[in-house]
Amino acid sequence: MIGNDVVDLEVAAKESNWKRPRFLQKIFTKEEQLFLDAAPDKNIAVWLLWSRKESAYKIIARLKKRRFFAPKKFESKNVNVDFVTPCLQNIGQVTFEEYTFFTKSRITENYIHTTAQLSNNKEPLAVNCFYINQNNYATQHQITQQYLFENYATLTNFSAKHLSIQKDVCKVPHLYYKNKKQMVLVSTSHHGHYGGFVLQSIPKK
Repeated sequence: MIGNDVVDLEVAAKESNWKRPRFLQKIFTKEEQLFLDAAPDKNIAVWLLWSRKESAYKIIARLKKRRFFAPKKFESKNVNVDFVTPCLQNIGQVTFEEYTFFTKSRITENYIHTTAQLSNNKEPLAVNCFYINQNNYATQHQITQQYLFENYATLTNFSAKHLSIQKDVCKVPHLYYKNKKQMVLVSTSHHGHYGGFVLQSIPKK
């Protein structure tokens, strides 16, 4: 199982005021708040933890077949404060009930892109994050999917124009080629001017 989340740091700074009263207490656990207090760049620290929670949540929503909002039930583990160097890959874990997710976050001056998975010994087929020079939400969504299709087409020698994303009754996205479901897990995300995706193959039984 996989999930991913991207945060456009410039847009997040304009649209989300995490400094407002009790916001951090509502979103983050006591241990996470201690990490935030010690972080050299609290803005990046907040969005790093948020993107970890979101990427793990996308897996749980797929497993539980339902959507919900409970950010404090997702807790980041093994977080350190030495992560402010641009383009550093930050590795950690997120726990939720009996589940442990393994996360990798790419931190740059412009965005944070996090991927999460249940297994730590299986590398994704592809991970990508990219700039989108469009402001319209629907267009950004379309461009993100097109990047995904082009990447998968390169991996498989398929034609990108025959690829599509179809969601099941639980709103979980699946990748199709000529209306044939592919043996891959897919997660897409976009925020502000950045989009991202992750692909992972499904083992054959």
